[in-house]
Amino acid sequence: MLKNTIGLQQSAQHRSQAAMEKAQSAIRHMQAEEVPINFRTVAARAGVSTAWLYKTRTLRDRIMRLRSVPKTPVENASKDRRSLSQDRVIATLRLRIKQLEAKNDELNKRLELAYGELAVRPSNTNSARRGHIHDVQGPNKRKKSLDDYR
Repeated sequence: MLKNTIGLQQSAQHRSQAAMEKAQSAIRHMQAEEVPINFRTVAARAGVSTAWLYKTRTLRDRIMRLRSVPKTPVENASKDRRSLSQDRVIATLRLRIKQLEAKNDELNKRLELAYGELAVRPSNTNSARRGHIHDVQGPNKRKKSLDDYR
C-alpha cells in the first residue's frame, strides 16, 4: 500500500523556502549594516541552524565568499565620508569655542574697566540720599570724633 506523502513533501519544501528567504534577507541586512558575516551570525540573525546553512550549497558558497572578501572600496568610502563629516563638525565647534572665548575675554576686560571707573569716581552719596530722614542727625545722634574725647 502506497502512502500519500505529497503534503509532507510540500510542507518541507515550503519551510525550506521560508528559511532560505530569511537567510538571504539576513545576509542583505548584515551587509547594509556592515556587520561581520559568518555562519554563526547569519544563523542567529535568520533564526536557522548553522548545520542547515552548511548543508544548503548556495548559501554556504555565498557566506564563505562574503566572509573572505575584504571591505569594498564603496564601504570604505562611506566610512571615510562619515569620518570627514565628523572632522568638519569638530573643526566648526572648535572655531565656535575660540570665538566665544575671545568674546568672553573682551567682555571681562570691559567689566574690569567699568569697575575701575567706579572705584576711581568720587563717591557722592549725599545726592543719592538727599532729603532722607536719616541724613539729618541731631546733636545727640552725631558720631563722636576724636576731638570729643579730649
